Formats: sequence, structure tokens, C-alpha cells
Amino acid sequence: MKELKRLRIKFVASNMVMVTIVIVLAFLAVGYAAKSRIHQSNEQLLEHAYSETIPDFFTLSFGTRIPYFILVTNQEADILRVDGQYRLEPENEVLSYLAAASLAAADDRGFLKDYHLQYARRPFESGYMITYVDTSLGESYASGTWKALAIIGVAVWLSLFAVSCILSKWAVAPIGQSIRREKQFVADASHELKTPLTVIMANAQLLEDSEKGLASGDSRRWLSNICQEAAEMKKLVEEMLTLARNEAAGKPRVREICCLSDLATENVLSFEAVFYQAHKLLESDIEENILVKGDEKELSSLIRILLDNAQKYSPEGGKAAVLLRKCGSRKVRLTVTSTGEEIPAEQRKVIFDRFYRSDMSRTGKKGYGLGLAIAKSIAESHRGKIGVESSAGENRFFVELKTVSSCEKVAVRG
Repeated sequence: MKELKRLRIKFVASNMVMVTIVIVLAFLAVGYAAKSRIHQSNEQLLEHAYSETIPDFFTLSFGTRIPYFILVTNQEADILRVDGQYRLEPENEVLSYLAAASLAAADDRGFLKDYHLQYARRPFESGYMITYVDTSLGESYASGTWKALAIIGVAVWLSLFAVSCILSKWAVAPIGQSIRREKQFVADASHELKTPLTVIMANAQLLEDSEKGLASGDSRRWLSNICQEAAEMKKLVEEMLTLARNEAAGKPRVREICCLSDLATENVLSFEAVFYQAHKLLESDIEENILVKGDEKELSSLIRILLDNAQKYSPEGGKAAVLLRKCGSRKVRLTVTSTGEEIPAEQRKVIFDRFYRSDMSRTGKKGYGLGLAIAKSIAESHRGKIGVESSAGENRFFVELKTVSSCEKVAVRG
């Protein structure tokens, strides 16, 4: 779907923008820290050189010697002695240039860029002592650090790009499923509304033709068909609106403490006659005084949906049972059990979807497959759980809800 593709692109793009910013800032910080560390080390070396006469400080603790050399000159910038790691002769023209440039400088410390040398100058005996530290090693290290950081940065960026592409598919999967369900909902609703509309239009056309000599008995039959189909359409639209309202985001809900035991008992009593007329048995085992926080009308509708489902899909001569029991200190479980053909495992995963009905139920039972979807939305709006189990020739629909706390019960009694 194009919507999901665009959403994945936006997801990956936003991730990579953030990743790029983080990588650039992190690597700039590391590179700047390395450069600052090298500069600080050179400054420390020159600081020691400025105050010491013996160059032992150039030997590091692990035995490596920093590249350096020292020139001792007179007032006329003639080189008197060369100390350090390099075996250089005082008559070397380069050394003469370095000494002249260092003595001519206004500052006692500076940097000779052409030679990658940092120097420190101080008076010594009748002339000067000039210490030179080779900075090419540090510059090479810094350059290598930047190159390594660039390679690592590109590798990390590409790796995270691949991970983002994979995660984007996982992240938008629920949205894709929701979009597909919405499209399926519209398609199914259109299909379900099409049939009664066709019947209504056909019967209305026949009624119109009745004025041309058709029997009045036929007119009454067609009028009855129109009323029946209109009633079915009204029921379907009401169920769709109920489901839409229950699933609407941000809908303000009034929650009051109500007795779930009384609601279950009332609905069982009202359905006993329905089961009796269908030659089926309805039993109940309801624990008293179970209080929950919710909407009485919605919870009553939830119980009726489960009872109606049990009556429709249990065989003639079968039976259903309603069980209401506490499970734990803060939960209650309502179970509606009915005999009949077991629901396959693959159907249990989708049985609460909107407009879902098995092929068998479509051919032999009335309804539009919205009842259990409404029951699920009611349970979820009450922060509860709904599910179905099937075994040993029985199907058990259960709902778990939270009971009210002890302080809330005291408030009710007070």
C-alpha cells in the first residue's frame, strides 16, 4: 500500500536525520578531544622544557621518547651545542635558520609550520636555550583519527540505516493491519447494506406496479418484506454506530461503581425464555456482590451479546451456563459456556473481528458479525480482557475485569 510505503520512508528518514546528527556531534566531540589532548601534551612538554636544564622529561613512562632537540646559542644566534634525539651538527644550515627564526620571534614560544615544530625559548648562560618538539607525530595521529572516525561513522550510519529499514517494516505493521481492517470493514459494511437495500428497492418497485392491477395480498407481502429488511438495516447501522462510538478516540466516559452480579442475574433471567423457546437449557452460577467500575448499560450489553451468541450457536437440546467468580484479589471472571461444535484454533484468533462469521454461520444464522466485535470494544474500554476457549465439545467465552478496591467499597457503603 502506498500509505505504508510513505510512512516507512518518513520513519526511516526521521530516524536517519537523528542518527546523523548524533554521529556527527559524537565524532566531532571525539576528534576535538583528541586534538585538544595532543595540543595539551605539546604545551606540557614545552612548559617542562622552559624550566628544566636536563631533558629527561621527554622520556615517557612506557619507554617511548618524544622526538625533540635542543639548540644552545649565543647572543648572535650562533649555535654552540645541539642536544636531543637527533644527531645534528651545529653547522647545519636548517638549524641556523630555525635558531634565527626562533630568536627573531616576539614570543618565547611559538610554532614553525613549515617544519612541524613547536618551540620554547629561554635565556641560558650568555645566550639562549631553544627546545623544539616535533608535532608531526601528533598531527599524523590526529589525521588518522579523523579518517578512522569518518570510516566508522559511515559504517555505523549504513548499519543503522539497514536496521531502520528493517524496523520500519515492523513498526508500521500494526498500522498496516489497522488500515486493512478499516478497508475490509468498509467493504463488508457495503456488502451487508447492499442486500437489504436491493430487497427494499425491489419490493418498492413491485408496490408501485401494484397500482396497475396486482393483487392487494401481494402488496401486503411486499410491504412486509420492506419493513423486515428496513428493520434489519436499522439494526446493522445501530451496531456499526455502537462499535464506532466505542472505538472512537478521546471519547469521554462516565464510570460508576455497579454490581456486576446483579447485571448478570438480570440478563440471565431475561434470556431464560429465549433459551426455553429454542428448546435449550440455560444455567447460572453467579457470585453475589461483585462490584466493578464501569458503565452499566455497556456491561449489560456485553453480557447480552455473549448470551445471544451462546443461544444462536448451540444445537437444539444443548445448554449454556453463565459463571461469575472472583479470580484473585482484584479481578473477576465472567464465563459463558455453550455446547456445540468446537471453534477451530485459527477462527479463535479472528472471531472478534468486525463482520467476521464462519462459512457455516453465514448460511444458517442471522446477524452481521458485529456482536463479538462490540463485546471486545466494551471489554477493552473497561480495561478488561476478552477471549474464547474451546475443548470437549464446549465453547467458553470469558471476560476478565477489575473489581473495585476496598476503599471504593467503603465509600459506596457510606
